[in-house]
Amino acid sequence: LFHCFGCVLGVMSCLTHCTTIVLMDHYNPLREMQILQDQRCTAVHGVPTMFIGMLEHPEFDRFDFSRLRTGIMAGSPCPIKTMRDVTGKMHLSELTITYGQTECSPGMTMSRTDDPLELRCTTVGKLLPQTEGTIIDPETGKEVPRGVPGEIVTRGYHVMKGYYKMPEATRQAIDEDGWLHTGDVGSLSEDGHLSIRGRIKEIIVTSTGEKVPPSDIESALETDPLFAQTFVLGENRSEERRVGK
Repeated sequence: LFHCFGCVLGVMSCLTHCTTIVLMDHYNPLREMQILQDQRCTAVHGVPTMFIGMLEHPEFDRFDFSRLRTGIMAGSPCPIKTMRDVTGKMHLSELTITYGQTECSPGMTMSRTDDPLELRCTTVGKLLPQTEGTIIDPETGKEVPRGVPGEIVTRGYHVMKGYYKMPEATRQAIDEDGWLHTGDVGSLSEDGHLSIRGRIKEIIVTSTGEKVPPSDIESALETDPLFAQTFVLGENRSEERRVGK
């Protein structure tokens, strides 16, 4: 519950809908599957790694997930294969994807339960009500055309007032017009669906000058069944020399 995802999207949804919430003191895939079955849960929240831990557990097939219907997967990009397995093998046909940060409490966009699976796999949905969001060129600060990647910024009631007793950090995060600069790279489709491409600081610049988001490479690798989950990191050559590697 120290995480904004669990505290807000988890607890608050149960309070507003008068439902029972089942909490675990720490993550354990076997125990979670037992709880989902025994408590006849209808919804489950988690990051992709948690769902993968259950799907790949050797005892997965002995549990009954027929009561499950919906939930939220967030915290990091969801591999398409994982989304398909979760909706099919775990009966989470109405599972949604949410994007945000603790600084925007914590959601900015969310997919709909009736969105096509492919759309829920490849995007993080549209802007939530009463929020603003767009994509800008991080160097010029100007809005970029639809389909062009850039920095994700958002503005609205959901954006924090600031970091506690850290005015300079707050000024770096929220500009004078109230836009929160997320530091994430994304693009908007013509119909307003947001796709996440990675972090600005993690963009890989190739020897020919091409800027490649690690998520593009990860998505390509994850189409191969040999890979369950991938993480691509760009090497810092100057750092390598400094440490003597």
